[in-house]
Amino acid sequence: MLFKAIIVGLIAVFARIDSRMLGRLNFERPLITCTLVGLFLGDIKVGLLVGAQMEMVSLGFMSIGASGFDMNMGSIAGCALVILTGAKIETALAIATPMTLLITLIETAASVVRISMTHMIDNYVDKSEYKKAKLVDIFWGPMLYAVCTFVPVFMAVYLGADVINAIVNAVPQFVLDGITLGANLVAFFGFAMLLSVMINKKNAIFFFFGFAIAAYSGLSLTAIAIISIIMAVLFYQIKYGDGSLQLSSNGQVDDYDELEDDLDD
Repeated sequence: MLFKAIIVGLIAVFARIDSRMLGRLNFERPLITCTLVGLFLGDIKVGLLVGAQMEMVSLGFMSIGASGFDMNMGSIAGCALVILTGAKIETALAIATPMTLLITLIETAASVVRISMTHMIDNYVDKSEYKKAKLVDIFWGPMLYAVCTFVPVFMAVYLGADVINAIVNAVPQFVLDGITLGANLVAFFGFAMLLSVMINKKNAIFFFFGFAIAAYSGLSLTAIAIISIIMAVLFYQIKYGDGSLQLSSNGQVDDYDELEDDLDD
């Protein structure tokens, strides 16, 4: 358990420093990090399921600017504990929510320390002590991120594996049902936000068509995806497939001869 908790904590650290040092490779999304946790713990299917659920919840909590909640660290801890304890996937939200609040409090305190580090760097630069300024920026700054991320995730996974089942069993069923309902509502809101930037009058019919197929055909999502790809290729070929043919004024197709046009000139 100790080794697994350490690895899960390191995955959380890697996700945290992604946008800070690695140039934002999108490893700090719940879908990616939970998949990595599932891959390491030997249950990638649950990792994908938890990651997809938490990704939609994360989209629902997304806001403009630097405000909002970071569900990623809580998602990592929730995914790891769901796999280790064999709890239901919905339990991940019950774990991720308090973890997210805890991470938010820790990050708020860490932000105060980072502001102090900024002033330290300014003072070192004013004194021409550039090596010390680089050390604070390159080492101590990321180290603060790593510690504030690793410790809560590690403690949650290491100490929570034997406790979570007892907590879940002690929680009334109507509370778990309410949490599940709230998670679904927030996930639907996140999906609606995603559609708001994707859907328009031209492609709305395809979304409804795909929903109808998924709801009434009994086909799997893989089969629907394959059919959608084939239809997309067909529509593209119908619209852009043969650029050498042009319509004449009377609606008939004429072959365009560039050499004949040059001779006429």
